[in-house]
Amino acid sequence: MPWGESLRLVSSGVNTPKIETEILLFKQHKKVEFRYRIQKSYTNDKEGVYIAFPVAASSPHFAYSAQQGWLDPAKDLMKGASLEWFNIQYWMAAHDNSAAVGIVPVDTPLASLGDIFRGSWPGEFQPKSSTLFSYAMNNYWHTNYRAGQGGDFQFRYVLASKDRLDGGALTHLGMEEMRPVEVNYVVGQDKVGNPPRPLPPGGKSFLATEGEGVSLLTWKAAEDGKGSILRFVETAGKQATMSVRFPTAQLASAQLCSGVEENQGNLPVESNSLSLSLQPFEVVTVRVLLK
Repeated sequence: MPWGESLRLVSSGVNTPKIETEILLFKQHKKVEFRYRIQKSYTNDKEGVYIAFPVAASSPHFAYSAQQGWLDPAKDLMKGASLEWFNIQYWMAAHDNSAAVGIVPVDTPLASLGDIFRGSWPGEFQPKSSTLFSYAMNNYWHTNYRAGQGGDFQFRYVLASKDRLDGGALTHLGMEEMRPVEVNYVVGQDKVGNPPRPLPPGGKSFLATEGEGVSLLTWKAAEDGKGSILRFVETAGKQATMSVRFPTAQLASAQLCSGVEENQGNLPVESNSLSLSLQPFEVVTVRVLLK
């Protein structure tokens, strides 16, 4: 293909009469995409469906992204927390001193790290291998779960690697893959009196950010109708500074807010931009008024 290569395989397994696997290799991007289309037979017998990604790590450590930041399951969870399956926000990774491999599970938020879920409820996280398991389907939970699954399913994954674990880069990749850019074709009205078009035909950004390890989570109208709300998060686990710029508008004012949009103080603005400082994994909410 013009963008790279597509490898396609067809196989079958227990209660899965057809498994189509497509592997996408990109020329311009350091990532590999996996697409699985699984035909699943319904059964009430206890079973689980896992998609495994073995990683060649000698002494593996694991990490995964949570709602705000990322965790090492061996040391960052409270006593009594589940250590056999994990809720993945954007990515999961296995790493050692020489390399790190990250997986973005686009369609499957549950995962097991180092082994499948066996219901042993360990008190410590002690992985049996360096494999990342996507916990795609199961019916061997005793309550609040369907007795069986059947039909046609699709599961997508994106793999990336680096010489060391970089949670900020993996979070950025996860956001790109899970929330891709939406395209909308705007057609001019077929009548006299259309206003002049403010944007060039080649396109232009409404908002631009600069700063390592910081991502824009939200841009929305303020709940009280006064301006709009921007919410940023630091994803690399480091102190960070960033700038926010509005290429097509001028800033009237900017205010630092609480998470429920209560004003806490004015922020200095310069023409169409402002600057922010964030602590590791901090979430910052800003109210902006445009002229």
